[in-house]
Amino acid sequence: MADDRAGRTERDAAIRRHLAEHLHRPQGPLRPLPALVLLGSRGSGKSALTAQLREWAQRIPLAALDLEPIGERGGTRIDVLTELAFQLSAHRDGLPQLGFPALGSLLAAVGTAVDVRSREQAVRDMAEALRQGRAREHSYEELQGIADGIAQLAGLPGWTSAVLPLVQGGMRLGLWMRLRRRFSETSAGGPGRGSTTDFLVGVNRLYHGYPAQRAEAERVLLDAFLADLRGAYATRRADRLRTTHCLALLDNADSPVGESFLNLLLDARTRSGRPDPLLVVATARRRPEALVRAETGGGRRLDYRDSWSQDGEFQPLAAGLLTAGRLRDLERREVEAQAATTLDALPPGSVLPHADNAVRWLGWIVYELTRGHPRGTAAVLDTLRRMPADMPWDERVRQCLAPLDGSVQPQPVLSAGPALLDLLLRDCSAQLTRVLPRTAACATLGRAETCEGLWEGQEPVLREFVSLSADDLRTVPDPDEGLPALHRLTRFLLLRRLDAVQGDAVQPDTWTGAHRALRAAARARGDLRAVAYHDLALGDLRAAADYLRERFDECGADEWCADLAWIQRAPARWGGALPEPARERYERLVGVAEGDAARRAITRLLTAGWITAHPRHDGTGPQPYADPLGDPYAELYPDIAEEFLTLRRPIGNEHDRHVLLRMAQRYERKPWW
Repeated sequence: MADDRAGRTERDAAIRRHLAEHLHRPQGPLRPLPALVLLGSRGSGKSALTAQLREWAQRIPLAALDLEPIGERGGTRIDVLTELAFQLSAHRDGLPQLGFPALGSLLAAVGTAVDVRSREQAVRDMAEALRQGRAREHSYEELQGIADGIAQLAGLPGWTSAVLPLVQGGMRLGLWMRLRRRFSETSAGGPGRGSTTDFLVGVNRLYHGYPAQRAEAERVLLDAFLADLRGAYATRRADRLRTTHCLALLDNADSPVGESFLNLLLDARTRSGRPDPLLVVATARRRPEALVRAETGGGRRLDYRDSWSQDGEFQPLAAGLLTAGRLRDLERREVEAQAATTLDALPPGSVLPHADNAVRWLGWIVYELTRGHPRGTAAVLDTLRRMPADMPWDERVRQCLAPLDGSVQPQPVLSAGPALLDLLLRDCSAQLTRVLPRTAACATLGRAETCEGLWEGQEPVLREFVSLSADDLRTVPDPDEGLPALHRLTRFLLLRRLDAVQGDAVQPDTWTGAHRALRAAARARGDLRAVAYHDLALGDLRAAADYLRERFDECGADEWCADLAWIQRAPARWGGALPEPARERYERLVGVAEGDAARRAITRLLTAGWITAHPRHDGTGPQPYADPLGDPYAELYPDIAEEFLTLRRPIGNEHDRHVLLRMAQRYERKPWW
């Protein structure tokens, strides 16, 4: 789904500011420029950011390539190089046009010499024109005919349309010696005292030789490309007029052809040791090989979440010849900005949320659903906007991520859930996709991995699951222990899929079977808090309340409130229907609470907190799982505040009384305030 807000968030503005600093070129010698890798999982906005950067940088020498489809079409890294040069050579108002004579000549040369009888004449024509500087005397059609003849016999890999403009532009140099100097900067050392034609023939033979020889020829081509770029900035006139560097945007650089090209480029820069005017910005959903090698050489795996400063500025981390940073999820205020745009775009007469501040309410609830996942945020807001104009917003939000497989009745009007889950799981095998819903029943991936009951008959896929757990681009740290956990949006959607499975309650692929297996594993290791967590997920409110009542007499208020908050975030079943109104569900579950005054208060507090979402998380760290759909307007907040005060009354410890008072005060404000 296209989203016209993509690339225009505070996050992306910070990245543009960082790039602008490197694109500005002061007069004088060239300075080294980084190759920046922007890492992000599926839906993190990599392609959208690349598209926005392409629009933003239209006035400077620019090339923007999506490398994944190039590879899918059978293209090579030389196709990438050729397209890069072709786009950079486009005319820009107020700037001298870039020419690539060395690269263009080499591309023409390597495309020859398969059929000797036909190619000798073609090579002679081209070499004669190059050697005597007479390329301008040939018409474009004549040169096109030469290249077409070569292409038909050699099977040029899509270069014909790009090579000729590069060669023609290069011949504006006028002096053949300049071209020879460009060749001398390549790894082959140039023609030396020999003829340039011999040099070109040598490169030709390398290119059509063994794989190692072809790799050497490709290195020569990349060296020539960089030499052409440096030469374009070497004159006094260029130093005066070229006030910016060149920008290369490489989307999906972790594709096979992208990895290959990135390695070729970095190797060329290492060999040369000379700066060039090309700022490379590559996006990837996993660490490219070059980045992994740089991290290995540095002796540690970098955490690219650290590429964002506390004041929101983008500060990528250095890794060898690369710098790298992670495309973070959107912050709540960024989601609120998109929510405001959504409400402004509603059709006339549409109902608005029944909240004191509709924008903040919508921003809060969408953020709680998606935790700022860029594609998820855009998809949810778009779905909410397209629902019937007279539909109340509590009904809209309850439907916006619901399953469409018939497991929920009545059938939702619209839902972004199925498409989003397909996107989020696209890098998983079919076998892992079938198993993942049961692992979402657990707070962390590590707990799921060590629960043998979840993996009966599924041992072959366990290794892939472990790889997923170790991928910090597809997981988030758990707020309690910092261990890998599923992204909040992914977990919510997987839980809906788990809830929809019909089958024997003892099977781990059902809601009941998965939570029972996890509860048994928790009991076996003596983790009674986790036992209560899965009790609540199974609907055993009494058992969870019993645990909290015992803990109330055993520990201080700080520890008890932490246990309560953790258990309250146990996932809840929908039971084949959309979530019922919060007050109705609360009254149905609580009924007549049993036990002493403390246990009755704990039962009501636990139930209300299980249904509702909780106030804004303190601090800037990871936030725990939450489900705002049970109580979208926070109707149960007064009940929660009252029960904290009820528990406080008989307590004599001053510190514990203060802790419970502060907890009550947290629920005196709506969570979107």
